[in-house]
Amino acid sequence: MHYQRAWAEVNLAHISHNLAAIKSRLTPGTSIMGIVKADGYGHGAVPVAQALLAGKCTAPERPDSGCADALGVAICEEGVDLRQNGITGPILIMGFTPEPLLPEVLHHNLAQTVFSKQGADALAREAAKHNKQTSVHIKIDTGMSRLGFLPTSESFSDICEIAANPLLNVDGIFTHCATADKLDTSFLLEQQARFEWVLKELSQRGLNIPARHMANSGAFAQTLRDENESQRNRLLLDFVRIGISLYGYPPSPEMTEVCVPLGLRPAMRLLAQVSSVKEFPAETGISYGHSFITTRPSTIAVLPVGYADGYSRRLSQGGKVKINGKLAPIAGTICMDQCMVDVTDIPGVKPGDTAVLLGSTEDGISADNLADTLGTISYEILCGIGKRVPRLYV
Repeated sequence: MHYQRAWAEVNLAHISHNLAAIKSRLTPGTSIMGIVKADGYGHGAVPVAQALLAGKCTAPERPDSGCADALGVAICEEGVDLRQNGITGPILIMGFTPEPLLPEVLHHNLAQTVFSKQGADALAREAAKHNKQTSVHIKIDTGMSRLGFLPTSESFSDICEIAANPLLNVDGIFTHCATADKLDTSFLLEQQARFEWVLKELSQRGLNIPARHMANSGAFAQTLRDENESQRNRLLLDFVRIGISLYGYPPSPEMTEVCVPLGLRPAMRLLAQVSSVKEFPAETGISYGHSFITTRPSTIAVLPVGYADGYSRRLSQGGKVKINGKLAPIAGTICMDQCMVDVTDIPGVKPGDTAVLLGSTEDGISADNLADTLGTISYEILCGIGKRVPRLYV
């Protein structure tokens, strides 16, 4: 089937560019974990993972920066999908895996995040059934108030006991930054200090875990501001976990200027074919509820994409699309499967023309722009593009 009513164009070369730009700013010895959870932030986890691991992302400043060193997913099923599609590199499950899925963790050689003694014991029991050692990363809660061991004496005892289990290979230890995407770094530095204290306490108990990681896209961006090499190294550690910036966006609007030197390139566009063009007189109601009434003789184009495709109904007010090089406002309420745009000021629009619903910052229709209109974040815009929208890779 060649006809596409709507499609998401994913530029894998842009993802490779973003990876290379990030790696060129890392301290030698710091590896990168490419985060491909949520189907690669909506871009397609398998093609993105293949691009990240392809070794085609070399930055001139860093000849060793050819690819990501590991991948991160949120849930077991995402890791299994990557394995079943031929991805062989290290994969860390960063979230919770229910006990019935632990056999899949073992079978597919996935590294599991451990954040409780109970969870570690369950994984060890499963490993014993397979007579197989399995890789784990210890999660520390330094202020996200989500998953993770709290920095207490009881936790240190539990972690040391986990590390002593011959069936559990503790390959890594990490924490997650709660406010790293803010210019105010005061709480980020508190989390850093707490994590360093945990590492010191464990070291004094004879436990030195090889792969330490803390920095997400936000914390990595903070290192672009800091000229103190010691402070940079304290944040970057052995791994950085990069998600949103791989896909071409700063971790928050607040950090946009900080990320300018990276030259990030958004990797996704959402497009649709114009399905109909009609002329209407003034005072014609458009779409459900007639929330839009024409104030002049108007030309209205219909696009076969709606909120079921991830184009939010809330864009009915203030949304714009690009057709034939010009912006056209949404006209009326966005429907489940269609939306209408006012192309009165764009002569020559006809069925079959291509409309860009998600595109560039310069056009005002990037994921950040749409997020600003909707009062959300770019992550939600990208992840929200629906499954019935095919991804076409360029």
